Amino acid sequence: MTTVTRPRGPLPARVYWTRRLLLVVVAFALVFGIAHLLGSGGSGSPSARPVGADASSTATSGAPDTAAETPQASPTGTGRRNRTASPTAVPLAEPTGACEGSDVVATPSLKRTAYAGSPVVFTMTLGTLVSPACTFDVSARSMVVKVTSGNDRIWSSQECSGAVPKQSVVVRRDHPVTVSVGWNGQRSDTDCTRSTAWAEPGFYHVVAASFGADPVDVQFELKSPVPQTITATPTPSPSGTAKPSAQPSGKPSATPKAKSGH
Repeated sequence: MTTVTRPRGPLPARVYWTRRLLLVVVAFALVFGIAHLLGSGGSGSPSARPVGADASSTATSGAPDTAAETPQASPTGTGRRNRTASPTAVPLAEPTGACEGSDVVATPSLKRTAYAGSPVVFTMTLGTLVSPACTFDVSARSMVVKVTSGNDRIWSSQECSGAVPKQSVVVRRDHPVTVSVGWNGQRSDTDCTRSTAWAEPGFYHVVAASFGADPVDVQFELKSPVPQTITATPTPSPSGTAKPSAQPSGKPSATPKAKSGH
């Protein structure tokens, strides 16, 4: 039978038992700690790392950057380019009947530069005031064109009715139509003969109107005809000396009588 030695000393026995217990606890802790350190240091397994961090790191370093390596689609010769849709054309108004003469406005203008002694072509721009679209029969009976110089009437389609072409056109309020009217550049008489005088260079007025509508008056200029250049062509002589002879390059245009328009 083992006999437990009781502590002896000046202090109470409880104090000595407490010291012994603490010493045993400290010794046990040291042994446990040394054993734990030796066991963890000898194992070959790596220390644990967060799974999420490893997976993220592996994916980042191992997998190629698809966004960086994927080439952008480049346009090819066979591919279709994106085109902006063109605006839809507004359909023209359809005529609903014949035009009223008072609803048609005829605005005259020169089709090209006009010269005295040559025919002149006027462009009549036709449009309506009220009707969106209607049919207008152009003729000397439905439209009149005059050339004046002050109070002097030089020419009129009422005397030369053939100058206004007979044709049927659709006249619209928003999309005018044009008709050409020719003037021979001469004064007109009741029979529209060709023996009348030519209009002289100067400023004139062309007046146009459909019957029943207000006339439109536009000023224009008849320019002086451009003189033709005469060149001297040398003619060889029997002695070998060339003699120039004046030969015109063409017949000069008719020279109008000197009279200025107003």
